[in-house]
Amino acid sequence: MGIRLGLVEDNGLLRHALVGALNQDGFEVIFSSQTAGEALAHRGSMEIDVLVVDLHLGEGLTGLDVSLAWQETQPDLGVVYLTSFEDPRVVVGGKWPKIARNSLYLIKAQVVEGTELADAIRRVAAHEGSDNLERVGPLSKLTEKQMETLSLLAAGHSNLEIAKQRGISEQSVAISINRLSKVLEIPSHLDRNQRVHLARIYLDRAGEKYV
Repeated sequence: MGIRLGLVEDNGLLRHALVGALNQDGFEVIFSSQTAGEALAHRGSMEIDVLVVDLHLGEGLTGLDVSLAWQETQPDLGVVYLTSFEDPRVVVGGKWPKIARNSLYLIKAQVVEGTELADAIRRVAAHEGSDNLERVGPLSKLTEKQMETLSLLAAGHSNLEIAKQRGISEQSVAISINRLSKVLEIPSHLDRNQRVHLARIYLDRAGEKYV
């Protein structure tokens, strides 16, 4: 019997392509779901060895929520997070999230040979995953508070609005933004457009375009 998979991916075209590719690679795709709710509805009625799940599934529950819920039902389940986000805090907020045991974090942009996903599936099926998330990319340098400030700035909030949401002074926000520029190594000659460059760094990592 091949490795039995559950697939959760909100992009329909990618989901169908993955199902075809995974079946061709010898895996058995037991279910493929577009939403967190659909994936959770299969718990208890379907047995799988590995869950392949996107991190961002639209509004509401994330792929992290789905994976942790599935492992409550199947403690030995392997998990592959297949995501566009280097830093999961872009999806879940300021804090580094809890991830599933026996999991691997695979960034879609790093899938270049076409074998990376299959290799990751086989590794977690053999219990070679972990619950440690490697912190990579420029945003990994930021503290939880800095991440919160940056996400609010990228959403278009003014210093005053950020101050109100964070419960700090407007001056503290200005200081925090200057520190963000230093941590993210924005050149000093770009200070005039500081907010634009900070927002671009964040939105690039969020897979969005800055207009």
